Amino acid sequence: MEGGTACFVSPSIQLSAKPYSHRMDHFQLPIGGFIRQSLIDYSGNIASVIFLSGCNMRCYYCHNPQLVLPRLIKNNSHIPVDEVIAWIEKNAGLLDAVVITGGEPTLHPSLPDFLRFLKRFSLSIKLDTNGTNSRMLEYLIGNRLIDYVAMDIKAPLCLEKYREICGPTFTEQQLQEIKKSVELLINGGVDYEFRTTLNASLSLSDIQEIVSTIKGRYYLQMPNDNNGTVLNPLRMGKVALDISCVPDLVGSIQQVTVEVR
Repeated sequence: MEGGTACFVSPSIQLSAKPYSHRMDHFQLPIGGFIRQSLIDYSGNIASVIFLSGCNMRCYYCHNPQLVLPRLIKNNSHIPVDEVIAWIEKNAGLLDAVVITGGEPTLHPSLPDFLRFLKRFSLSIKLDTNGTNSRMLEYLIGNRLIDYVAMDIKAPLCLEKYREICGPTFTEQQLQEIKKSVELLINGGVDYEFRTTLNASLSLSDIQEIVSTIKGRYYLQMPNDNNGTVLNPLRMGKVALDISCVPDLVGSIQQVTVEVR
C-alpha cells in the first residue's frame, strides 16, 4: 500500500458470526509488534497491545514507519498469531483488555474473527483507527466486538489539510469515510475518544475547527521527539500551536472535553 490508497472490506467478504476454525493461520493478520502488558494504552486497564502492519496514510510524523512502509514491513519481525494468542490465553487473568493498533487495523478483513476469538477471554477491546473504513467500524460496533475506539483526526476535515499531513495520495473517498466514522461514533453505540497529534502544520484555528465538528473526549498529543524514527524527518518542525491556549479552546462549547497528553 505504498501509494496510500484506501483499502476497504470487500463486499464479497462475509462478516458473519458463523463458527470458524481454531487454526490461528485462519486470521491472516500481520502482527508487527506486541506489548504483553501496558498501563498507558487503555486508560484504567492493564492491556496487551497488538500492532498490525499496513496503513493507508503516510503521516510525516508517524513514529511507526516499520508498520507503514511496505519495504520496512518486509524487514520488520513478524510475530506469529498463535504465539500472541497463546500468551493472552495463558495470562488473561492478569489482563483487563487488549488494544488493537497499527498501522491501520481496519484494513484487514479477518479482524472481526480475530476480535471475536479474543472476546472468549472476557477482555475489553480497544481499537485505534484513522477512521477510513466506516463499514468495518460499524460492523465491529454493531456486533459488540469492541468496547472503546480511539480515532485519530489528523486535521480539519478538508482534503487540502489532510493531504498536507498525510501525503498527496490521500483521497476524497478517504475523507468521506472519516466523516462517516466521526458521525458513527458521535451517534452512540460504543465509548470513544478523538485525538489529534499536534504538529507544525496545525494552527490554533485548525484545532478550533476540529473541535467544532466533534463531541465527547478530545485529546491533543505531542509528536514523537525522536526525529530519527518518524516517517519523514525532513518535514518535522516546531509545533505551531501554543498549548497554553488549549484551556480556552472550548470555553463556550460544552459538548467537547479537551485534554493535552
